[in-house]
Amino acid sequence: MIIQGDRITSEVSDRADAVVIGTGAGGGTVAAYLAERGWNVVMLERGAFLRAQDFTQREEDAMADFNGRRGLDSTIDNAVLLNYAQAVGGSTVHYWGDSFRTPADRLEQWRTRWGLDWMTPAELNPHWDVLERELGIHICEEPLFNENNRLVRQGCEALGIVGGAVPTARVDCIGCGWTQFGCAYNRKSSQLITSIPRVSRAGGRVYSDALVERLRIENGRVTGVEGSLLERGAGRGRGRFRVDADVVVLAGGALGTAELLLRNLGADDVVGERLYINPHYFIFADFAREIDNVTGIPCAYSVHHFRRVEHSAGDYAGGGYTMLCSHQSPGITGAILSETGAAHTERMRRYRRLGSLMSVIDEENPGRVFLEDGVRKSWYRVRGVDALKAVDYLQNAARIFLAAGAHEVWIPDVYGTVVRNEAEVRARITLRSVQPNAQFCAGSHLLGTAPLGVDPARAFARPTGEAHRVRGLYVADGAAIPTSVSVDPSLTIMGVARWIAAGVHDRHGRAGA
Repeated sequence: MIIQGDRITSEVSDRADAVVIGTGAGGGTVAAYLAERGWNVVMLERGAFLRAQDFTQREEDAMADFNGRRGLDSTIDNAVLLNYAQAVGGSTVHYWGDSFRTPADRLEQWRTRWGLDWMTPAELNPHWDVLERELGIHICEEPLFNENNRLVRQGCEALGIVGGAVPTARVDCIGCGWTQFGCAYNRKSSQLITSIPRVSRAGGRVYSDALVERLRIENGRVTGVEGSLLERGAGRGRGRFRVDADVVVLAGGALGTAELLLRNLGADDVVGERLYINPHYFIFADFAREIDNVTGIPCAYSVHHFRRVEHSAGDYAGGGYTMLCSHQSPGITGAILSETGAAHTERMRRYRRLGSLMSVIDEENPGRVFLEDGVRKSWYRVRGVDALKAVDYLQNAARIFLAAGAHEVWIPDVYGTVVRNEAEVRARITLRSVQPNAQFCAGSHLLGTAPLGVDPARAFARPTGEAHRVRGLYVADGAAIPTSVSVDPSLTIMGVARWIAAGVHDRHGRAGA
């Protein structure tokens, strides 16, 4: 049952075996698992309940309707845009559907450095097998490749750079190209059309427009939550709600989960202290002819040749990132390009001639989330070796496009950097292009703000997902992932959430049973 909180002005009181805060990749996965095994589940979502007919495929509507802070959230110096969604379905409403299993070397790192002994392919593969069947995840088929994807593939093949078609979560996609603004055809396998309906069919209640403000904790154990029912679009409270539950699962995203914990448990040395974002830098290539850069899906092809870092004599020698083909809509492209006036107009006139790639930098230096004067804020700086990775990405992305026949390649920095041949790549693409505010940088893979781990001095939650300090309180979203994943983390979050849900079910059983 979907209960739209913006239509309620009275007090709401509910009781559940488990309350799940957030309805995205982690929350939807946990709630569906428990509800289908007989648990009485309540889900609480700060954002609105939107359906296919509500997705207009217009940028300004999507930003206002379901992007966090209306698509304008950023770090305190405005150097990094923080991109996430607030709606029933969470960030899967606007994600691209790229669905990679966690690389085995990253699981090994989490086992050895964080004490997460269960982080093995053998333990997680059965969960990923189920999720891939439920979400229709498959290797992207050729008809969904637009010309931008094909040109990137062509450039990689010419240079001997390894890439491949992405595993994608969609069924019978028509290739409209606007997946980032919500699927108007119910073909992308977001939690909105997969796990959320399953929760409803199993008797669960999903409250939209419900802002959780208080974790109720008694004698070191969580007993439920309280909060406000919001007037949609205004953010003002219309009513109040309270849900009693012996199990509370935090799944409001790395920013939302950190904010709720900071407001309820106070600042410590763990919560919010490690924010990973997989910095996204963008590069554009003008092919001096019109290409198809808008149909199909944004990313049908990814470049993983450079995922692992290389060293020479102990120094950084390249790599530490993947690349995703990138369709950015006209408005977002206009924001990324740094020119003004007539120069900006001229660049936008070439929009249909542009190929684009986006970085997923596997950063080593995280940022942080904190409260200041009662407001959630974020600090993040691409620095140290991560800045070197960003430059290496820009240089190799430029080479790929030049090998594919691009007339010129644009680095959208404030210096107007353009390269037209291989000789210019290293000379013109330097560290100055990735200094703070030198060019548009975004983060949409938000992780690590309430991580799992055996050491309570470093981790918010035990390896089981249960908080070190509060019994019955679990974290099962991007906040739980200890570090960057090095690939799009959506399937990692779902796999970890499903593993945590299985443990909750085994340990707690159904309340009262």
